Amino acid sequence: MKNISPQTIKLLSSLGYDVKAVAETGSKGHEDNEIVALAQAEKRVIITHDVGFGSIYYFSKRGQVGIIIIRIHPPTIEDVNPVLVGFLSKVNLDEKRLTKSLIVLNRKKYRVLK
Repeated sequence: MKNISPQTIKLLSSLGYDVKAVAETGSKGHEDNEIVALAQAEKRVIITHDVGFGSIYYFSKRGQVGIIIIRIHPPTIEDVNPVLVGFLSKVNLDEKRLTKSLIVLNRKKYRVLK
């Protein structure tokens, strides 16, 4: 997870999701491409507010990594947490599709882009 609140990470972990913050990787400061490579190697989905990951997905990693971009402004935990948890609990995406798609999530809907 990149630029996501530690409280959101803690919440997802308490719900049984296997989460890992970028800060837990042991290095200070990561380039976006390094984060993508790590997610691919560990078969993880990147959850972020950074729309720049959408460009990485489209231009070089389409279908190779899963990215969820949260488009909620302001990105307070009071707004982000219920939307993210609601999405994860309701979404009918199998793991393979989730780990290979770009998902843009806002308060009311989500879009899955392949």
